[in-house]
Amino acid sequence: MMWTIIPPEVVWEGIEEKPKDLLQLEWLGVQMLVEPLQFAQGKIVRLLSSEPNDFLRPELQPGSIIDLIPHA
Repeated sequence: MMWTIIPPEVVWEGIEEKPKDLLQLEWLGVQMLVEPLQFAQGKIVRLLSSEPNDFLRPELQPGSIIDLIPHA
């Protein structure tokens, strides 16, 4: 049983959608989950770091777009 003031259609929104394919990789020395995008880019979904300072780095913020292919 769920007691909430939030309407049920909001609570259950997206429940039947297929989960997104995520990659676990290391970027700038930090393990993270990334959603692949087009043109060898990805969007950071979640950091998998145990270092608190990694979560304060603006370039590692969830939602940031990163290049999946390193530049020379």
